[in-house]
Amino acid sequence: MKNLSRQKGFSLIELILALIIVSIIAGFAIISVASARKYVADTQAFEIVDILDQARQSALNQRRTFRVEINKTKNQITLINEDKFDDVSDDKIVKSLPLRNNVVINQVPGNITEAPTASSSIPVLNYAASSYPLSKNEEKITLRFARNGRVLDTGTDHVGTGSTVRGATIYVYTNKEKTNTPEIIRAVTVTHTSGNTSILKCSFDTTGKCGNWVR
Repeated sequence: MKNLSRQKGFSLIELILALIIVSIIAGFAIISVASARKYVADTQAFEIVDILDQARQSALNQRRTFRVEINKTKNQITLINEDKFDDVSDDKIVKSLPLRNNVVINQVPGNITEAPTASSSIPVLNYAASSYPLSKNEEKITLRFARNGRVLDTGTDHVGTGSTVRGATIYVYTNKEKTNTPEIIRAVTVTHTSGNTSILKCSFDTTGKCGNWVR
């Protein structure tokens, strides 16, 4: 009977070892989730660049204007074929992706001391109410890629009247958990003359300020 009882139960050492193993596994899971949340800004930046690059290449290949909208209202980024330049009724959505959770897009981080630099002007774009039928009155950032590769703004109306060549900086970052302090900052830059894109990474100094940008 004593042997049978010993086989059916667990010793104190076995229970302690089991608890230690469960604790270790839980610790790794917490670290994994925290790391994924922290670096989601990188994933978001790459997804934005992929759509911007597709817009540029499509514009050059098809000799048409393609538009990229980062839509704050719908929390998505959309690639649109404008087809005929002066007619918005034939605009077609080519691709649309949801924006990542816990990522801030294009609000200038408060701990930046130096803006990213490029070979041409790269202003920070602001969200503005859309005049396009596909996104009427929704808050969005818009970049239009012309058939010659240049990047245009929206102009003064929904068909792009008076549009000018303009580059862009799009900040993408995550904040430290339960704070408004950025911990991972990326800058997507688009040059106005060619539409070329880059992702710049911000390096923090010992005080937590960002003033050094690297590719």
